[in-house]
Amino acid sequence: MDLSLLGERRFECQQSGHCCSNSNILVTLTYKDLFQLFLLLDKDFRKLLQKISFYKLTQSNHVLQEQMVLEPIQTSEGDIIPGLRKINDSCTFYAHPNCLIYPKRPMSCRSYPLAYIKVKQKIICTWVKNSQKTCPGIGKGAVLSQRFIQDLGDKYLQEIETHNQVVRELNKEALNGRSLTARGALWVLIAYGEKKT
Repeated sequence: MDLSLLGERRFECQQSGHCCSNSNILVTLTYKDLFQLFLLLDKDFRKLLQKISFYKLTQSNHVLQEQMVLEPIQTSEGDIIPGLRKINDSCTFYAHPNCLIYPKRPMSCRSYPLAYIKVKQKIICTWVKNSQKTCPGIGKGAVLSQRFIQDLGDKYLQEIETHNQVVRELNKEALNGRSLTARGALWVLIAYGEKKT
């Protein structure tokens, strides 16, 4: 695992909201993120469904699939990744200039603008694609230490690996002809999050 960030290593959030209102930024959700959102929404599954999307992966975006550390869930509706819904290009939880769930925001938001991606079966740390053009915090503030990058990466990747273990079990069932709907898979991830807390 190569978690050393190349190039410019300064970053300080400017609270611009560009990351929350950029249609090209996908906020993926782990089992832990889903359970936290479920709790924030008073355990109302219908409210949760209004706040997330099931992003479908297709053959045309195979490069993206190869880079993703979050494994897609094989459902009866296709291969999906749960993520926060976008409304008019903005995150469903963004109300300019604030994130409505900031203390409980998903892991991919907490690590932004850093991304951990797979390149030739190796996980590396990089800036989120195009973030150096859109994020005014890159190049400002203190230098991100190697220790910070490593600790954040370790925490993020540990959560991802636990999530992926659950997804692999779901996918094994799907291969045996017992695939769930996207909603059914979501319930399994939430239940797992509840069990882990």
